Amino acid sequence: MLLTSSSVDKPKLGSLLLRRTISPKSTIAQPPLRIAYRIIRPTLLKSDHAPLLFIHGGPSLPSEYLNPIADETPLQDRSLILYDQLGCGWSSIPRENKWYCIENMALDLLELLQHLKKQYDLASYHMCGHSLGGAIGYEVLRHTQDEEYKDNLPRCLSFILSNASTNFDLSESERNRLLKESRHTMNEFIAVHVCRTEKYPEALRLAIGRRGKEWSANNYVAVPLDRNTEQFPSVLIIRGKYDFVTEICTHGWKDLIGKPIQEIVLDGCSHYPHLEKPDDYSKVLQHFCVASESGKLS
Repeated sequence: MLLTSSSVDKPKLGSLLLRRTISPKSTIAQPPLRIAYRIIRPTLLKSDHAPLLFIHGGPSLPSEYLNPIADETPLQDRSLILYDQLGCGWSSIPRENKWYCIENMALDLLELLQHLKKQYDLASYHMCGHSLGGAIGYEVLRHTQDEEYKDNLPRCLSFILSNASTNFDLSESERNRLLKESRHTMNEFIAVHVCRTEKYPEALRLAIGRRGKEWSANNYVAVPLDRNTEQFPSVLIIRGKYDFVTEICTHGWKDLIGKPIQEIVLDGCSHYPHLEKPDDYSKVLQHFCVASESGKLS
């Protein structure tokens, strides 16, 4: 799917060499690894509306399934930042399992945020993590006040947990429960609890066809914040009414973060609401971002 862009505001493509993958000269190891990113509407990076950074899910589902968001009218007045995590898309795909876990993906995103601040003088941003991306975003925010990062990261104005579970083993159990209770075939289950569009979205089909390195995040369980929640950005939970990531998988975020959190459930949607009801989804995101920018949210 083509991304909306004028001839003078084409997407900015970039890549980042990850520091954690650079081995000492005295050892023979895999060459340094890179992650690829793109900035949609880069001329708006420093506009009054801070860019919205999306974190894709998976594991290893390339970010191209998020591309359609860029075309939605409610978000046309801000830049969007998308990137491929290590192991998929245009980023490096190492074979060794040691590179793959949510904590490492969070460290990579922290490096990317440092790069965006240095390279583009990015002062602030909004963050939306879809599915596994929500866990990665949460781990990033747990580390933003660490000595290594607190003075060289852009400020996160808001954090949106989209279809994101606090416990991946639990969401897998819910998925299996729904499949068993409904007695659906897998295709019928997908049509009800994964993506409820009449025709399977092309962007999602292409991303699944290009899925990268297989690894499991089922051992991930989010832990409570260990710092003052006043420094944590405003938070929104958004999910589909029929998502296999059910309420029991998402309600724990409120206890973990320890501050008021808004929650919106989109009717007629399941796990990919940005493809099922794109206008409704993008309006929710834009409204929340604007409210955060105006100081109406705490």
